Amino acid sequence: MYLPRNFIAHLYQNLIKRTHAAAPAVLLLVALEPDALCACRILTALLKRDYIPHKIQPIAGYGDLSRAADELVRPMRTTEGGSGGVVVCLGVGGMIDMEEILGMDMDENGQGGTGNVEVWILDARRPWNLANVFGTPIGEDSTTGELVRRQPGVEKGRIMQSYQSLKGGVIVFDDGDIEEELQAERTAYCGLEEMPEVGEDMGSDDESNDHEEDTPVSGQAPKKRKSWSDREDSDEEMSEDERPRQRLRSNSVWLPNATRWPTLTLC
Repeated sequence: MYLPRNFIAHLYQNLIKRTHAAAPAVLLLVALEPDALCACRILTALLKRDYIPHKIQPIAGYGDLSRAADELVRPMRTTEGGSGGVVVCLGVGGMIDMEEILGMDMDENGQGGTGNVEVWILDARRPWNLANVFGTPIGEDSTTGELVRRQPGVEKGRIMQSYQSLKGGVIVFDDGDIEEELQAERTAYCGLEEMPEVGEDMGSDDESNDHEEDTPVSGQAPKKRKSWSDREDSDEEMSEDERPRQRLRSNSVWLPNATRWPTLTLC
């Protein structure tokens, strides 16, 4: 999912509203880069002003990110006995599937999931990982009970004004390039997500259709096609007289006794 630029303060206001004395601390995963360190200093100043508890974890590479996922992020999930929370990635995670790296994906049996952990990504590196930008976490439909990629307040990966931070997921902060340059990718990604999965019965249906096409309507058995070896053998058995003669085609044949250049055309 991605947060449009004009809603940049929407998530922070929701964070302030649900912060209380027993609320879990906000986890900051900060890359060791100048831009990320400056953003960390600004954000921590805001968190201190609003009395929001937080802790900082430096990330120097993918190894540190994997260890932070195992030791810090996964214990926050409600499925692991935690109480959820917010993870802010500064200069981290824009190019990789964070749902998979942080262990927040759900398997076919419905095990796993976000566990009410919300991941905010603020990263200047490109290209964006489309699963982070347009993907919606899997949740259970309240009416049918099925697992679907649908969340209230999210329209084709775009967070609307009515969105409430309750069920977690990966959220990318848009600095303007997603709305301006990735709309074609958004349409394609969401179109693939809405396509039904291909079942195992499709193969048997295709085989039956192929069998019906090979069988003629009159009920006669289909004739066996000759292979290349059979064609070569049959060509060798034909005599020179039996083979069809090939006519030579020429568009400019000169005749000595003719006064013009006739054109010979094959019928």
